[in-house]
Amino acid sequence: MTMKTLTYQLKGTVFAAQACSCSCDPCTCGDHCTCEGAEAYLGPRWRFVGDQIEEGTIADVDVSRCLLLSLAQNRNEHDTNWYEVILINDAATPEQITMLLDLFERRRGSEVAHPDRVPSAQRTVYSVPMHIHNIQGRDALSVTFSKERSRLIRGNASFFQEWSYNGHIAVQESLEHWR
Repeated sequence: MTMKTLTYQLKGTVFAAQACSCSCDPCTCGDHCTCEGAEAYLGPRWRFVGDQIEEGTIADVDVSRCLLLSLAQNRNEHDTNWYEVILINDAATPEQITMLLDLFERRRGSEVAHPDRVPSAQRTVYSVPMHIHNIQGRDALSVTFSKERSRLIRGNASFFQEWSYNGHIAVQESLEHWR
């Protein structure tokens, strides 16, 4: 299979966060955080790496103001299996969704410490309510992944664990420097 070459010009940020009880706010240490308090976290683990496109195009399609999130979850604090999905903001058009997946799906995973590690299996994709806003000078993400508010775009819902996040995000790099 030959990968098509996409032309793109993007302005925005790559951001991340993960479930942890350390004081990093948000934690981006990776799957085995060694910060004080990290071991106190109970419950299902989650992690995400996201892309906020402030403005830009992919193959001449305007993808400005789009958000894409690679989210991984497990069933409980003892589970070592990660179930990964892609979430795209619900304002994205079908054409924008196609372009976002064409560019990012094979190049971005959910591992906070290693976002270039991409799952080998095709991930299920959902459209969800999601936006970034500023709280006291810091960027924060609000996202809801629930059966009532999510729309399946591709794949099957063999593992669907409702999840929401309203908290800070850690900027990892600029999309202008991402390749």
